Amino acid sequence: MMLRMLLAVAWIAGATAWPSPGLAEEPETPGSDQTPALEDGPIAEVVPSAPMEHPSLHGTLSLSLADAIRMGLENNLDVQVARFSPLIAGEQEGIAWGAYDPEFFGDIDYANTETPTAFIVSQEIKEKTIGGGTGLRGSIPLLGSSYNFEFTSSRTDSNLSIQTLSRRYNSAINLSLSQPLLRNLIWSEPWTRVQTTRVLYQSSEEEFRTEVMDTVQRIADGYWDLVATQDQVRVAEKSLETAEALLDRTRIQHEVGVVSKVEVVEADAGAAEREFDLIIAENRYRNSQDQLIDKVLGPHLSAGSTLAIEPTDRPDDFVQYEIDPQVAMQRAFANRPELVVADKEVERVRFDLKFAKNQRLPQMDATVSYGNQGLSGTFRPPVPPATLPAPTGYSDSFDHYLTGAAAEQLTAGVMVSIPILNRSAQHRVSQANLALRQALTRKRRLEQTIILEVRRAVRNLLSSQEGIAAAERRTAAAGEQLRAERIRLEYGESTPFDVLLRESDFVEAESQQIVAFQAYRTSATALDRAQGTILRSYNVAIDQVRSLR
Repeated sequence: MMLRMLLAVAWIAGATAWPSPGLAEEPETPGSDQTPALEDGPIAEVVPSAPMEHPSLHGTLSLSLADAIRMGLENNLDVQVARFSPLIAGEQEGIAWGAYDPEFFGDIDYANTETPTAFIVSQEIKEKTIGGGTGLRGSIPLLGSSYNFEFTSSRTDSNLSIQTLSRRYNSAINLSLSQPLLRNLIWSEPWTRVQTTRVLYQSSEEEFRTEVMDTVQRIADGYWDLVATQDQVRVAEKSLETAEALLDRTRIQHEVGVVSKVEVVEADAGAAEREFDLIIAENRYRNSQDQLIDKVLGPHLSAGSTLAIEPTDRPDDFVQYEIDPQVAMQRAFANRPELVVADKEVERVRFDLKFAKNQRLPQMDATVSYGNQGLSGTFRPPVPPATLPAPTGYSDSFDHYLTGAAAEQLTAGVMVSIPILNRSAQHRVSQANLALRQALTRKRRLEQTIILEVRRAVRNLLSSQEGIAAAERRTAAAGEQLRAERIRLEYGESTPFDVLLRESDFVEAESQQIVAFQAYRTSATALDRAQGTILRSYNVAIDQVRSLR
């Protein structure tokens, strides 16, 4: 103990004699009049008059744990990053559904052909054709059917004398359907992608809920850590005041010859040691301030911020919990989002397995096509007999569509393709089976981890409750011992060194009690997180947190 006191005195003396370069000589920066102090109002009230990257926060912010969680979920950058994941996953699902969007298509072409011929009817056949087509095509969800509805038309000018029409108009409508009967029936690649992206979207929502839970726990832990470091500063300040008062008294006694110089040195070393402890405690307190400000105010923390958060909740509002580990386990299995994510991963792999098994099947597609054709044009002289029709306009070519007089085309068939070895499909099925077993094993591993987390959280909370009672008894006993030692000093039966030893024991007991209450609060939060009930405990509605800020 004496060696520790002497080292503390030497450290304090060295720190006083050798100021840090660039810090001791830097002038103190006054507070800016342009940035209002943040008192009890919301963060939205901090509006700088001049443009800047982040508002510099100054003053004191009185904050309850509930308000800290609310502000943290509003401003925390980790939550803001996590908000994008469900939105991105939702867009991915929309992309997958896009495979079933109908597609409009069209084409137009022109041809001018001259064909030599050996027939006496014409020395050379000359034809000029301009035409094209348009229509809709696409696929039907689930069934895997594909459809194609097309309208085509053309105009052809020909010098072929054996043709009745010198200018003819051809038009046609056609509807064709193709239906897989084995491979790609239901479990086609587009439908599998729709199902898997839907599952991934649901998983991303649960992962976001996991991130919110973790953030709430981090904010609560940071809040109670700030309370604890603040109490440690209070204890260190009180200890230093006691040591300085004892030093002043010992000096007076030395001046009147009651005590020796050695006792003055001992008292001085004790005061120096406590000053060192106060410096460490204040540094930890400032670090805790920054950590909580970062969690609560997010990007609003800047290098020039002097904001101090003043916690209004106390960890010593002690509530004795009665915990049933079996009930806690049931709550965890019912509420943990990680288990939902694991279930969704199993579901996704099952979809991949169904697709892989489907791809082993032979390809057998049934096709059917129905269409009408029409013809009209300009007759070649001489005028045709009266018994022949005399169409002359383009629109006349489709006058008989979908009637009994239409020229119909109907085709139907089945296309079969059987791979000889199909090794790729076989190995994909094996791969999907292994992936499914892996996903199920991961879920079991997660369940085991949750069991361990719940057991540890229950045990920690119960032990922290017992630790509070033990710490309170120790603090009371150490306080009584210190009081007795001070009385002995009054009657000359003790020395300042003995009083400082008792006072150190009392400070250590108080610090232990602070740690015990902090452990109690963080253990209660950890149990809430392990059970998956932390959002309900702090009245956090996930739907209100999900939207982008």
